[in-house]
Amino acid sequence: MSLIVPILLLGLLASLSPTTIVVFILLLGTARARVNALAFLVGWAVSLTVVFAASFSAGASHPLQGTSGRTSVQLAQVLLGVALVAVGIRQWRRRHVARPAAAAVDRHARRLNPWSAAFVGVLKQPWAITAAAALVVLDHHTGLVAAAIAFVLFTAASTASVALLFLYYARQPGEAEARLTALRLRLTAAGPALFAGVAVLVGAIVALDGLHRLLGG
Repeated sequence: MSLIVPILLLGLLASLSPTTIVVFILLLGTARARVNALAFLVGWAVSLTVVFAASFSAGASHPLQGTSGRTSVQLAQVLLGVALVAVGIRQWRRRHVARPAAAAVDRHARRLNPWSAAFVGVLKQPWAITAAAALVVLDHHTGLVAAAIAFVLFTAASTASVALLFLYYARQPGEAEARLTALRLRLTAAGPALFAGVAVLVGAIVALDGLHRLLGG
């Protein structure tokens, strides 16, 4: 299976996280919306880069270069895919469970400063998915140039939702405020089901990709 498919799908899963989008929309409602949003994106980007690089470097270490090491990577990829499917199924079953009140989350978000927003960006970056993307790149035995391209593609895909929201707000802040508030309310209600569907889809593809390579396809 082409490397680009699992990488873009993992990026899509990271990008469509309802909690990340909701938190980012709340940041756009703070007093220093643009500064806080940019700080969030900086924290997100730094966290993504560090986790991806660390995971790729650890996987590329000498013990994993042999046949047994490659098999371990492929098994880990299959298990990760199965775990994502399990998470998606669990999320689907719990999609109607009440979440914490949005008003309480809103109050905390409105008190954030740029440093706090950057820290939230670090925390909201999906480390497990980013590490999985590095694992998929490593398993495809690409060179450094191809790995760098895969990293850029994953970064673009995983950041797409919040980046587009920020651009929309920056261009039309008055119109964006009302529409983003409505989007936040819809995501709060429908987000868990959306995330569940994407998690099952991506998990299945990641697991099948690892299984295909494990069997020598």
